[in-house]
Amino acid sequence: MVQPERTPGTGRKKPPNAKLVMVAAAIGALLILTVSVLLNWPMESGKTSGPAGVGEAPAPEVVFETRAGECLNWTEPDAADIRKVTCNEPHLFEVTGPYDLREFGPSAPFPSTQKWQEIKQQRCLQVSDQYLGGRYDEEGRFTIGAFTPSQDGWADGDRTLHCGLQQPGPSGKLFPITGEISKVDQSNVYPAGRCLGISGTQVWDPVDCSRPHSVELSGIVNLADQFQGDYPPENDQDGFLATKCEEMTAAYAGGPDVAKQKGLIVYWDTLTEQSWAAGSRQVNCKLSAQLPDGSGLAPVTGGVKGQVQVGKAPAGHHTTPTAPGAPATEQPR
Repeated sequence: MVQPERTPGTGRKKPPNAKLVMVAAAIGALLILTVSVLLNWPMESGKTSGPAGVGEAPAPEVVFETRAGECLNWTEPDAADIRKVTCNEPHLFEVTGPYDLREFGPSAPFPSTQKWQEIKQQRCLQVSDQYLGGRYDEEGRFTIGAFTPSQDGWADGDRTLHCGLQQPGPSGKLFPITGEISKVDQSNVYPAGRCLGISGTQVWDPVDCSRPHSVELSGIVNLADQFQGDYPPENDQDGFLATKCEEMTAAYAGGPDVAKQKGLIVYWDTLTEQSWAAGSRQVNCKLSAQLPDGSGLAPVTGGVKGQVQVGKAPAGHHTTPTAPGAPATEQPR
């Protein structure tokens, strides 16, 4: 689910993650990757555009088998050039396994967009958690994705849902993953020096810090250095991070009062018990500013190490539609 950004200094929730479904035609164990009309992926020039029924988009000629543990990548917004890569290469989708939707009989109608979202979240959450040995962090940086049967495939009896994990930003664009997810910390963190964009008063995809942004990351803290064993209560995390993030941010900014003098507030993330049980241990120290009326995050231009301008009014909203599953062109996570 999407988690809202809390007011800096009063709660320390991470930026929201967009959940999405990618759609493809699955025939038996084969995947014929299609342009998804279900979530309005763009059509190629000269082909039907605008509203259309699911399954009416022509499929590329890319056909291959895929199994749990394999990784897929593409560079085109419609995934027309999708291909297998090793998981040590940058990729956008790690396959976690199939789910047989046998509860839908031969005469069952093709699911609506909303129903597919529900099916994907329920069934693929189960598959992906099992794939990771019960250690999937639902609040971490990876989200559930799925390739579903096309409408024609559904009519022919295809009931196979192909589940996987991906890493979207708030816009829905996918950021590359390097390495097997089972072997990496799933914590939803960004490196120090990265800035996250802003849409209205909400966190958006990463941008250069010279552009208007909502958050600047001043450091990563590994809570395992302070807390071993059982989950540390949030109050204990706060007590430790209040000092740690002030120290880390002072070192990052160039002095203990630099951020405050420039109108920025230091705050941080904490981990939930579920994330801790999944093996996540890292959190971010952050810098941001509030609008004068306290209604949300203010747009900040410039990183804390240089000149900073804090806006007095909400930033503009990003209104350009994002093709679900499109690779991100912004800075990587």
